[in-house]
Amino acid sequence: MTVPNPLPCGDGCGVSINWHVLSDYRGGWNARISLFNWDDNAFADWFAAVQLDNAAPGFEKFYSFNGSALPESNNTLFMQGFKNLNYLLAERDGDNPRKDPRVPGMQQSVISFTKKKTPGINVAGEDGFPTKVIFNGEECALPAIRPSSGHKTNAAPFAFVIVLALLFIH
Repeated sequence: MTVPNPLPCGDGCGVSINWHVLSDYRGGWNARISLFNWDDNAFADWFAAVQLDNAAPGFEKFYSFNGSALPESNNTLFMQGFKNLNYLLAERDGDNPRKDPRVPGMQQSVISFTKKKTPGINVAGEDGFPTKVIFNGEECALPAIRPSSGHKTNAAPFAFVIVLALLFIH
């Protein structure tokens, strides 16, 4: 695989941003953005921006962040936490530090889009994913390969084999 350019945070900042397409329906679609802080330091008054080359004109609303489309750009959404909730906590110990893993600080929001202003958009393809992400003024590296729906296995044949094996044992 090739080395991404720009590289992920060289200073080991520990923040990862996940983007998930939640639904794609005839009149619109929804995505969820999640910010994870794996660092020992919290981020007070964080902000982020995502560039969506083909989808931003259809932006409607952030549900858990204060966000809007930048008026100077037709493809960038700016977001930050709501007033007094704009604090991305640091990673912390699990409930039982002897057996539970450490837990990152996290904030997330669902974002809704309409297809009225973006006819023909291919949400599941490239159009539903950011082409640039910025966190606190630093550009984040994006994966070279976009995830797909993945390989979905059907558990029924496996369960059938287990049931047959149990019947033969008895």
